[in-house]
Amino acid sequence: MITVNDTLITEDEILAEVPRHQRESNPRLAAGQELVLRVLCRQRAAELDLSAEDDDALLEAVLAHDVRTPQADEASCRRYYEQHPDEFREGDRVEAWHILFQATSGLDVQKLRARANGVLAELHREGLGAFAAFARSYSNCPTGAGGGALGELSRGEMVPEFERAIFALPEYTLGGELVETRFGFHIVRTGRKTEGRALPFESVHERLAAWLEESSRRRAVHQYLKQLVGAARIEGIPMPGADSPLVQ
Repeated sequence: MITVNDTLITEDEILAEVPRHQRESNPRLAAGQELVLRVLCRQRAAELDLSAEDDDALLEAVLAHDVRTPQADEASCRRYYEQHPDEFREGDRVEAWHILFQATSGLDVQKLRARANGVLAELHREGLGAFAAFARSYSNCPTGAGGGALGELSRGEMVPEFERAIFALPEYTLGGELVETRFGFHIVRTGRKTEGRALPFESVHERLAAWLEESSRRRAVHQYLKQLVGAARIEGIPMPGADSPLVQ
């Protein structure tokens, strides 16, 4: 049984929420934590005399009242632009291959990482020429049948963690470490790389400002929800933070 400031969250409510969290390592815990955050938002809305048609709209109303984030001015945009030049390029391309160790619900992530690291170490002993055979043997991605080939990739076509890793490697190189993404753990290698060009600040200023403001808002919302949790009386479930699909 979970209580939030004396409000009861029933087992039936938790079970109804669980299907939305099947990708989590502990779907029941994730479901319970999200329900706690929803109750806290409803309670705060009641304090503010706010109403809305559903929980999502109610959350937005509460956040609009309680959370303020600054606009990204030109100086902050330019500073980010200069500190992260690789994020503002076009035309960069790289041939890539990978071996995926897929993270699925209920799987022991530590064991999966250890297995992937073992295969990576063995592949480094065998050399780059063995990559295709290893991909066919170990990869959980359909590309494994083709030796793990992903083709020639451009920036923006991959999840950020994978993109950073693959473009950081020199040509024709086997990665020295696993790349972790929401899909699992990847062993990666590169082929031919084509250099593009840097985009001028003026052409990315508007979209960069929007991204910085959204990132700032996410951090502020995360902190705000942690404060709600910290100020509440919550029993029956651990609430270490406010990581939740509510704020994704």
